[in-house]
Amino acid sequence: MTRPKTVLYLDQNAWIGLARGAWDKAAFPAEHAALARVIGALEADRLIVPLSFANFYETAKIDDPVRRMHMARVQATISGGHVLRGRRRLLDVGLQVRIAQIAGVPLPTLPWDWFLSTLWFETAGELSSGAFDEIPAAALRHMRDHPQAAVYDAMMGSDEVERRKAIRTCSAQSQDLLGRLAKNRPLVANESFAMRLRAYGARLLIEEIDRVLELGRSQGLRWSTVSDLSPALARGLISEVPVLNVERQLAVRLEDQPREPTENDLRDMGAFIAALPLVDVMVAEKQFVNLSIQAKLNARYGTRLLTNLTALTSEILMTPSYQSI
Repeated sequence: MTRPKTVLYLDQNAWIGLARGAWDKAAFPAEHAALARVIGALEADRLIVPLSFANFYETAKIDDPVRRMHMARVQATISGGHVLRGRRRLLDVGLQVRIAQIAGVPLPTLPWDWFLSTLWFETAGELSSGAFDEIPAAALRHMRDHPQAAVYDAMMGSDEVERRKAIRTCSAQSQDLLGRLAKNRPLVANESFAMRLRAYGARLLIEEIDRVLELGRSQGLRWSTVSDLSPALARGLISEVPVLNVERQLAVRLEDQPREPTENDLRDMGAFIAALPLVDVMVAEKQFVNLSIQAKLNARYGTRLLTNLTALTSEILMTPSYQSI
């Protein structure tokens, strides 16, 4: 099956490049040329450029309101208000598909763009989760009817105190995770790569086991405890569900890097986990592009990985492919 449109993911540095190209084509001719190619593909209705949670966070962090406004305007306009759904939704769908295969029942019927949303907050969680029940119905209607404006408003924020508080909260959560990673590093330092890959996969499965068992029972499988999953079946869940597979492949390779991981590493990894198995083209920094290529994730999911905007040729933008989950 062929997608009607190419899905392009840009990390924050690539977005900064496009913003520079929009701001001053004389000073940034290469960025302006890339911007023109992107706009041409958008106007031909051949391209979607969704935003991730990392994009929202990095833009919200910009303290200069004029710079933040310029970045938000470029991102809202080019994305058209489209965002990548959050990890929970992507993982649930991946688990449902794999468990349906195991159970021998028909696979869920999904539209080609099931992993995209025009509700900006679904980069973090689904509306159906109940986490956003306090949003007034009128505000939801406005978001659905004017997704670009909603993205712009979300990035700019109306309360400076709340913006800074949200950034501190997100940073604190990242620091907590970085602390746990730092403690784990010496514990696995002497283990083989294959053993660390299995161990990380096992941790992921344990964290999701209740959901896995629930979904299995919904498909008629007699799963009540983890012991009902054979080792081969458990390994298959980790390797065949994209969110889990990409996370373990990147996280274990990140552990091998000579320097300690940073907050930016966590956000970059989160964006790769969400985007890489589902989009056609990614433009991102070299570190995670290289780690993904080492793991052969680009070949596994048919994703073109680029490290600069100048590689965005018209040929790439005009050749969408179908990404199977």
